[in-house]
Amino acid sequence: MSIFAKNKNAHCTTNLIIKVRQYGGGSPLFYLDRVINDSEKACSVVEKLNELAEIEKENEDNKNWNNQFFTTLLTY
Repeated sequence: MSIFAKNKNAHCTTNLIIKVRQYGGGSPLFYLDRVINDSEKACSVVEKLNELAEIEKENEDNKNWNNQFFTTLLTY
């Protein structure tokens, strides 16, 4: 559905993918990573991103960083 629909009372939904980073035991940092309209695809992307984040933990540059991805629905 286009956000420029003729029906001004229409509700549109999309899925936000949020990246959460935390260094050691510090405060978490939240980032908007991407936006995907299809909720099934968004869940699939989050699963794959979390798998990649686990693999990247072994990288020396990412030591002490904990990365995790979440999806949430946004209605506007």
